[in-house]
Amino acid sequence: MADISEVVRDGAFITGLYLEGAKWNLEKMCLMEPEVMELICHMPVIHFKPIPMRKKLPGFYSCPCYYYPVRQGGIGRDSFMLSIDLKTGDQSPEFWVKRGTALLMSTAQ
Repeated sequence: MADISEVVRDGAFITGLYLEGAKWNLEKMCLMEPEVMELICHMPVIHFKPIPMRKKLPGFYSCPCYYYPVRQGGIGRDSFMLSIDLKTGDQSPEFWVKRGTALLMSTAQ
């Protein structure tokens, strides 16, 4: 995991997320197939920067981010937090939807 050595002017740096159902390609900065039996991968630092709402861009997957690995949550505790647009790489956004690719804030139930 990269150390953050600068102060961000707009937005915030987020660390500690996990990617389920995919792996992040650091060279191409996009989603890629995980290794065999690699269920969860660490996500690199993400820069959340506020921008005006825009149309859905081609080549991006609107990746759901959940607080808990149990995606439906439970009584009195929701799991879904937000969606984060990630570059799809060689696959279509539909490919990652069928895979159930998601970001997780915690790997504990």
